[in-house]
Amino acid sequence: MGDESSIHSAPSNSTTTTPTLTTINAIAQLPLKLTSNFLSWRAQFNALLLGYDLISYVDGSTPYPAESSTVTRTFWIHQDQLLLHVILASVSDQVISLIAYAKTSKQAWDKLTTLYANKAHARVLALKERLTLMHRDTKSVVEFLQAVKAIIDELSLIDVPLFDDDVVLHVLNGVGPDFKEIVAVIRARDTSISFKNLYDKLIEHEALLQRDDFVHSSSIVTANVAQNSRSFNCGSRPWNSSNDHSSSSNHTSHHGNPPPSHSRGYSGSFTGSNNSNTNRCSSTGYRGFC
Repeated sequence: MGDESSIHSAPSNSTTTTPTLTTINAIAQLPLKLTSNFLSWRAQFNALLLGYDLISYVDGSTPYPAESSTVTRTFWIHQDQLLLHVILASVSDQVISLIAYAKTSKQAWDKLTTLYANKAHARVLALKERLTLMHRDTKSVVEFLQAVKAIIDELSLIDVPLFDDDVVLHVLNGVGPDFKEIVAVIRARDTSISFKNLYDKLIEHEALLQRDDFVHSSSIVTANVAQNSRSFNCGSRPWNSSNDHSSSSNHTSHHGNPPPSHSRGYSGSFTGSNNSNTNRCSSTGYRGFC
């Protein structure tokens, strides 16, 4: 009976002490690959490892358990190699060559930290400089604000968040002279304005500017059409009946002979109603046949 009891207890103990490996899908869960964006990449990787309680493997707080049982050591090796695979799968082809010799996830992590540590500060300065020099130019307000938001988000990911007042100042300096009225109003506020509220106000102001431009353009088109219509009526107006009658009288008075203007080149000016028509056209400049 004692032998049977010992046989049944062994499997039970081995089952309760067997840990479970954690696998990570690098493509789905780490979409941002490491190139020159180490701070952003590290931020997403840290969040994932903290969520799975695996950060201790890469920071060294859970070292290789040399004095533990074979099961524990085997599990540690398997889990660590899975993490090393995730690191290799989440970096670019150029970066893989820099950590290809790494045997553990911590070795790969430390190597990347050393390589990019000096570049981290330069990255922060570059992002802040881009934010300072950013201007709307020909972009719409939505495009401009989205570009600003992208830089703010990246700074937040690398633990360099900006205050709302700093963000608002960058936006107001970059929207351009078309928004000087609303910029003056916002600067005169006694209280701070959030980025979201600033976003909404600038969008509304742009819509107002576009509506005013449309009304102004429509007025100009209407005025041009009216002016062209008057010019056409003047330039294309045929001689009236009095001209025809005068011409007929001239033919009659010469007893069937053609008038002098037909036998010789034209010299002189129109008379009568013709002069009136000519003067009416010449008062606004020649616009066709009068």
